[in-house]
Amino acid sequence: MVSEIFLRKKMELFKRIKKGGSLTKDLKKAIIDVYGSRGKKALEVIRWRRVMKRDNRWFVRGKSDEYEIVQAYCTCRDYVLNIVTEKVDVDMCYHALAKKICELLDAHYVSG
Repeated sequence: MVSEIFLRKKMELFKRIKKGGSLTKDLKKAIIDVYGSRGKKALEVIRWRRVMKRDNRWFVRGKSDEYEIVQAYCTCRDYVLNIVTEKVDVDMCYHALAKKICELLDAHYVSG
């Protein structure tokens, strides 16, 4: 189960992202501070325009596959093995986090 401390940091982070409107250096640091390596990977897929919205469906291209993200749920191995089983103190894989960041910023690569 994720800690109360994590949940507070996450909610504050998401408010800052939505209010900020863009990914500043400080926001990027805050994302990594809260989500660690998953935050860093999320920022990388955003930078490489691998977060896509097709109609009302969100997809993120990872290292080896493309994943559909429904709310905060993902079919990737990290989500299934670590997030669902609560082995880590975060609530999203980097694919779902990247989607959430883009959703908060209302920014995404739209493909056909």
